[in-house]
Amino acid sequence: MKAHCNAKRLAALLAVAALVLCCLLALLRPRAVTTAAPVDGAIPLPVVMYHHVLGEDSSLLGDYVISCSELESDLAWLKASGYQTISLQQLLDYVDGKGDLPPRPVLLTFDDGYESFYANAYPLLQKYQANAVVSVIGRYSDLYSQPGVVKHLNYSHLNWDQVRELDASPLVEIGNHSYDRHDATGKESPKGAKPVQGQGEENYRQAFQQDTEKNQQALAAAVSQAPVLYAYPFGLYTNASEEVLKAMGYRITLTCEERVNWITRDPDCLYLLGRFNRPHGIRSADFFAPVR
Repeated sequence: MKAHCNAKRLAALLAVAALVLCCLLALLRPRAVTTAAPVDGAIPLPVVMYHHVLGEDSSLLGDYVISCSELESDLAWLKASGYQTISLQQLLDYVDGKGDLPPRPVLLTFDDGYESFYANAYPLLQKYQANAVVSVIGRYSDLYSQPGVVKHLNYSHLNWDQVRELDASPLVEIGNHSYDRHDATGKESPKGAKPVQGQGEENYRQAFQQDTEKNQQALAAAVSQAPVLYAYPFGLYTNASEEVLKAMGYRITLTCEERVNWITRDPDCLYLLGRFNRPHGIRSADFFAPVR
């Protein structure tokens, strides 16, 4: 009887612990924030964050992997709803007072530079004449540019020839996603733009800048214009990383915080832009509901 009571008590405690954990995770998850425009005339700009685009029967579909049909559904929904995908150049021209943005602008971004962007996403962008930014991890593009390397669409990244071909398209622009700061565990390389444990401020700044420059040089050799956009791996950034990127001439930085951005003529509005991550298993109309 006593053992039975203890088991029930343990089960109750585990249930409470699970509920608390769910609440904490819900609090920690970035959420869409609806706020009034900071100044009169500010333009709302939603930014969508995609990653991997695979076939309908892929076992990898999940929070960061969507199907080709889901991407096509998104593009069709945006078009039918009056949204217009914009290029980085259009965005910069507006902020610099050299042009206007179309009604209902939206920016599409693809992180990690997967080969699936070239194989699956790019043809759909061409079909719908939609603009997008793909941010490349230099280490992986170096790896998959080596002769004889084993490749599979489930995990391969863009090689430099594919980056060159995409850069030649008026629909695609290239961003920097670090050379080697994309290890989720933080064991093989730093995790995002965060400093490693025990790293001093000056050493951190130097290491972050060297990694960024290494990828920038590799990208500059493959694209027509050096990237002005930096997408933070995992959305992790610091005040120091922002200062380094601004000093290097970057005009746009991307986080993973889910919110609609307000665009003005102030160049600072383009730093730390929020983005909506597009997961698998949700209808386009439901995914874009916070954007509307």
